[in-house]
Amino acid sequence: MKRFLIAVSAAALMTTMSIGAASAQNRTVISQYGRDNGVAASQQGTRNEGRVEQNGRSHYARAVQSGRDNFLRMNQGGTRNSATTEQAGNNNLAVTGQEGRRLDAAIYQSGNGNISGIAQIGNGSIATTDQAGRNNTTGVIQVGNNQDASVVQRGTGNISVVIQGGP
Repeated sequence: MKRFLIAVSAAALMTTMSIGAASAQNRTVISQYGRDNGVAASQQGTRNEGRVEQNGRSHYARAVQSGRDNFLRMNQGGTRNSATTEQAGNNNLAVTGQEGRRLDAAIYQSGNGNISGIAQIGNGSIATTDQAGRNNTTGVIQVGNNQDASVVQRGTGNISVVIQGGP
């Protein structure tokens, strides 16, 4: 039943975005090991690339890109982690890496030349980055349990780094 719901969700995502045939210059690579993992991926534009790797169980990843020359990568290991990346514009880069249980990471970027990365190790942590504009950079590293970070940047040339650790 869960796999059916994931498949229906992916179809609904594609329908709501009014996406027809895939662009020949976009590339998506999905690798999943374990059980009960799900991915929804959509790309519109040219020369976009998305790579998602999940190892463990009950992970969910959502990857959406529009524009050109965008790249995203999401790696998850452990149990019940969730990762979302949405990029619109050109020449954006987003990377997410998570290892643990019940981790949640979300990257939202619009504009050109933005870079964002989230790395989490532990249990129950949440990280969100939201950037709009040009040439912004965000990095979030959380090690430990129940950490929470949220970064919002608007404009040009902003830089934010968050490093948190604890029990």
